[in-house]
Amino acid sequence: MKRIVCISIVYLLVIATAFGQQKDSRLEVEPQKPVAGCVINLAYNPKGGPLEGKHDIVGIVYTYDCYKWTIGDVVLKREGDIWKGTYTLPENCGFVAFKFQSTLTIKPDTTDNNDDQGFFYSVRKHAGNFMPGTHLAWGITRMPSLGFGIPSYFNGSYKEISDEAIYFRLQKETSNYGAYGKHYIGVLRAIMKRIQGEHYLDNVKRFIEAVQGQPQVSEDEYILISDVYRKDLKDKIKADSIDRLILNRFPFGKTACRVQGLAINSLQGEERANAFDKFRKDFPVTEWYKNPYPQGFVYRNLYSCMGADYYKNGEYEKLAEVLPEMNMVMLCNLFHKTAEYSIRKLPTPAKTYVDITKKFIDQMLLKVNDNSYSYMQDNKYTPMQAGIFARLNLRYNIAVYAQIAGKAGRYKDVVNVMELLDEKERYRSYPHGNEAYIESLEKLGQKKRAASAMIECAKASKMTPHIYKKLEAYYGSLRKKPATTFEEWLTSLKSEEEVEKIKEKLRAKMVNEPYEPFVLESHNGGIVNSKDFGNDIVVIDFWALWCGPCIAALDGMQMAVNHYKEDSNVKFYFIMTQDLPKKDKINALWKRSNFENMEVLYDVDQTGKKNSRNAVYKSMFAGTSGIPQKAILKNGRIRYRSEGYAGSPSALMDEIIYVVEMLRNEK
Repeated sequence: MKRIVCISIVYLLVIATAFGQQKDSRLEVEPQKPVAGCVINLAYNPKGGPLEGKHDIVGIVYTYDCYKWTIGDVVLKREGDIWKGTYTLPENCGFVAFKFQSTLTIKPDTTDNNDDQGFFYSVRKHAGNFMPGTHLAWGITRMPSLGFGIPSYFNGSYKEISDEAIYFRLQKETSNYGAYGKHYIGVLRAIMKRIQGEHYLDNVKRFIEAVQGQPQVSEDEYILISDVYRKDLKDKIKADSIDRLILNRFPFGKTACRVQGLAINSLQGEERANAFDKFRKDFPVTEWYKNPYPQGFVYRNLYSCMGADYYKNGEYEKLAEVLPEMNMVMLCNLFHKTAEYSIRKLPTPAKTYVDITKKFIDQMLLKVNDNSYSYMQDNKYTPMQAGIFARLNLRYNIAVYAQIAGKAGRYKDVVNVMELLDEKERYRSYPHGNEAYIESLEKLGQKKRAASAMIECAKASKMTPHIYKKLEAYYGSLRKKPATTFEEWLTSLKSEEEVEKIKEKLRAKMVNEPYEPFVLESHNGGIVNSKDFGNDIVVIDFWALWCGPCIAALDGMQMAVNHYKEDSNVKFYFIMTQDLPKKDKINALWKRSNFENMEVLYDVDQTGKKNSRNAVYKSMFAGTSGIPQKAILKNGRIRYRSEGYAGSPSALMDEIIYVVEMLRNEK
């Protein structure tokens, strides 16, 4: 058993000092001792911190409320050098923490958490005593490895408090608020296990027995008790008896919901559909929306699986019946598995599913502000961030629907749904939706608006090859040319500031590393020897027939190839890796897609493993197997690497062009 070291007077003074906020913090709050249920005023000065000089600072707030973390937003307004805001603490809040970041985006480029010391404040009652949860939150926040602290708050260099410190905080919590112990069984269990090793079992057992003896034990508490018996005490008989008690006492509770929901997965056909209908009546999803809890994953899985079944079987009326019960996250996930998959992957005529696709969009328009991207992601996103994420998905899905409606010949629907989007954001999601919008405008005789839309697509770097060709034809039709060449005009459509931001991100991916020379068989016949590249800039695309994103990215690569078709000093090779050289399938793909001047090479097997054929790929991208991957070579060295495909052919073309030109302009 670990010995708990006696805490000295000096140590207690250190703890007491640390219990408040650091004096040299960049954040000041008023009152300095926050009170639960009251407003606190924030004044944040970014000077000397990572956000100094930033022009769009936002605040994120984390509160420990009834022994659970919640996440929220703080809107800040700039007054001189200071950013000010207010926040009303929940009535049961015991601890509050703040973090600031450069933008509201989900992955900001810069954050400030007080140099990994935290902007932390203990919360008091009106009478002056600390609130329930204050001591415990202080400890678990500073020991992230326990798994009960603020998710992703620290940057990785934080040094945790000692075992003695966390044990001290647990003792303070239990001595002051032992009556609330049933709310933090999980935390107590983790701390005791860390401190006492295997001897923690006796204490945990006594604690849960005491909880069981209290009146009106909740289902959540019984669930934790069962978990302790099953996982910690290895008492399956006792755990099973607690589970039976839960089902008897809470026949329509969380456990019953999970048990019955999982049972439906083993059923088939009509029996499965009938069981799902009964489940919807017994456990209305609307009740879960009012108080989301972890077992709610059953709803997400059931609605996704059953919705996909209805779609696959053409039971669109049944699907339309359940769509209104789904939240934004469920709708988007199911939409991607059904309608989007159909238009991108299947030969099914769009006319057969365009109506049900519109019903998806109608529901998304209603649910876009339901905050489901926050509560279904374990407080990963603030409400405002969740709203941004939901609107991004809605914008993308509307553009997918536009493509479907365009294929179905519903040109007015395409125009109407695309124009639900703000013009500044309309063209920034899905290039094929943009294409459908432009073609629909033309079909409706609105050629000037179609031309304007093409220009906006170019500005947003969201063009398909078809839009690119139409825009080039439009430029050719102009009597008074806005630039000497089409390429110059295209470049001028983007602001210099925007282009420089893109180039800055690309420079971060640039490298200067040697690569192993290679000789590969060409699909066209003969071989290609890397020693013959000389001073040429060589763009290599690693791809495979089984890789969907690889195939999708080839349109953008064709656009880049076309851009340099008259330039003999820029070469492109498409190395088929981790795949067999299936010549007939390659020929069929190239013919179907009208690919030209895109020479395919076959990667080789130097490991002796069957069908590995990834030697050149591994030599350039060690430690990964993901594709598509791009490598740009110059003077016998790898100068640029990138992974994946973001979905825009013209953006990929721009990426290749920007990197090639930056390499050319090197001194």
